[in-house]
Formats: sequence, C-alpha cells, structure tokens
Amino acid sequence: MAQYKPLEYLEHLKKIVPDYVDQINAIRETYDNKLWHQLTKLIEVFVITPQMLEKKELHNFYNNFIKDFEAKLKPLSLVEICIAIARQFDIDESRKFIESISKKVSKDKSAYILSLSYMANSNLRAGTDQLQECKKTLEIAKEELQGITGLDWIVYSSFYRVSTDYYMAKNQASEFYKNALMYLSYCKLETIPQEEQASLAYNLCIAALVGENVYGFGDLIANPILKALEGSQHSWLIAFLKAFNIGDIAQFEQLMSQHRDIISQQTAITNNMQKLRQKISILALLELAFRTPSDQRSISFQKIAQATKLPDTEIEHLLMKSLSLGLIKGSIDQTVQIIHITWVTPRILDLNQINSMNNRITEWFNKTKSSLKIVEDDTVDLVA
Repeated sequence: MAQYKPLEYLEHLKKIVPDYVDQINAIRETYDNKLWHQLTKLIEVFVITPQMLEKKELHNFYNNFIKDFEAKLKPLSLVEICIAIARQFDIDESRKFIESISKKVSKDKSAYILSLSYMANSNLRAGTDQLQECKKTLEIAKEELQGITGLDWIVYSSFYRVSTDYYMAKNQASEFYKNALMYLSYCKLETIPQEEQASLAYNLCIAALVGENVYGFGDLIANPILKALEGSQHSWLIAFLKAFNIGDIAQFEQLMSQHRDIISQQTAITNNMQKLRQKISILALLELAFRTPSDQRSISFQKIAQATKLPDTEIEHLLMKSLSLGLIKGSIDQTVQIIHITWVTPRILDLNQINSMNNRITEWFNKTKSSLKIVEDDTVDLVA
C-alpha cells in the first residue's frame, strides 16, 4: 500500500470506513491541536472498532498515522494500542511487531513489561516448541518486576495471566496455583468471560488439591472465582476444598463416596489419590495443632492418630513429612511418642476457625485477668 502523510491518510481512511467519519474528524482535531492525551483515548477506542478489524486496516493506521507521533504518547498506552493492532497479524508477525515496540519503550517499566508479557503469550500460542522462548521472556519480565511496586494493574494482570497459562501448559500445579491467584488479585473478575471463569476455577481447585507445596486453600476458598462452579457439574469441588482446608477426613470420605462416579472421571485426582490422602492427613494435623492452645502443644501420637485416622505406625512419618515441609516446627520425643510443636504455618482462616481463635483469645484474657487478681490479692499494701 502507498505511504501517506498523517492527514492524507485520515482522509483516505474515511473512504475505507465511512461509518466512522465523525470519529476520524475528532482524531484529526486532537492531532492538529497536539492534544496527545485526548488523542490517545480516541485511538484506544478506534482500534477496537469492528470495521477497522474487518477491513484489516489497523497496521496501515499505525504505519501512516500513529507512527508519526508515537513518541508523544504515554509508553504504556502506546503498547496497549499496539497490542490491539497486533491482533490482525498472525502469531509470529504479532510477536515481531510488539518486539519492535518493546525496544522503543524499554526505558518505561510498565510499558516494557506489558510488551514482554504479550511476546511471551505469543510464544505460548505458537505451540510447545516455543515454550522455552516463552519461559525466557517471562524470566526477563519477572526480573524487571523485582523490587517495583505501584505499576498499572494491567501490567501485573498480563504478566500473571501468561505465567498462569505457561505453568498450565507445563503441568506444574503448584506454580499454576500461585500465579493464577496472583492474576485474579490484579484482574477485574467481570472482565473474564463466564465460561473462562468456570474453567479457571476448576483448574485452580485441581491444582490446589494435587499441587506439591499447596497446603493452604484459604485464598482460593475466599475468592469469588469459585462462584463460577456453583450449580455446575464441578460444584462438588467447593465442598472438597473446604474439607481439605480444615483436614476433615470424615467429610472427605463422605464426598468421595457421594461423588464417586464423577470423581472416577477426574484422572488428576484418581492418579494422585495416595498424595491426596497424605495431604489431608497433614492438614488434619495442622488443624489439630491450630486448635490446641500454644501452651498445650505437646501432642501425643495417639491423639494425632485419632485426628488423622492413621495407624500409630504411620504417625512418625507424617510428622517428619510435616516438619520437612516447614508446615510445623518442633521436636519429636520418640520415647514417649509425643511431638512438642512450637510453631504452625500461618493460614487464612474460615469463619469457624476465626471463632475458634476468638474463643482462645477470650480464654487467654480470662486467665490473665484471674492471674492479675491473684497477684493483687496476695500483694501486701505498702504504707509510706
């Protein structure tokens, strides 16, 4: 296509998309008056109009118009506009286009990281042979993010979204879980299509259950993303998570029996059943330790066996596993078969657990008050 000067191109564009003459006139007016912020806002809307997409005109719009003043635009806005334009290219062309833009905005953290996230996503969409390139780009973006706070939410959202998709592709449940929760913390839930919400919620539940180092489900249980599963064929997963969160083995067994037909079709669960049983046993131990006052955490193996529904012979192994994972701290007295727990990993609490903590605080307050009264009653009045 012939090259145009900016204003000539806008006149040419009116013939291509005649329904948008008013918008093009507004774009020209702000361009003539060098109102770069207002122009940015108009372009952000214009590049996502159906006719511009249909006519395959976005690349020409960039080359003949935006390129003339792109240095005047806020770098992050430029990248966002160019990402919209890149949708008209194939995967390889879009990656190369955004890569060229990334070099122009490399001094701006937000813009550079957003462009890197898009490039990583392009690698991911290109197929498994580009996963290594995706990883390299994500590592660069992650390094750029180190020690930086206060960036625009879309920067964090885009980075954690592509990281989530990458770890999903690599089948790394723990990393998927962590990055997906970070993505949701920055993303506005209403911007995610309902079907995609349901898929993400399902995958998060499975990742929480089978993830190697996932022993806290409070973040997910409290997240509104789980509402996407309510009333669906996977709604049982919500109850499943809640049972795991408090180490309720009886509820776990009941749910396994109640939903055995659908669970039998979930290979991620059936292939990891031994791991799941060990995980809920550890969570039952954590719940027992949490509910036990800190000054009474010398807990017998027998009591742990009752809480975890494990035979006595397996308790020491369970404790060693929990200690090695850093979920508890303490020492084991093998002679009398007792563990002295000095610390339990922090957890996000549900309402029942908060109520339990409230009761313990009340109990501590009453004991302190009683002790203070004893001290006051036994103190001899001193007369000057």
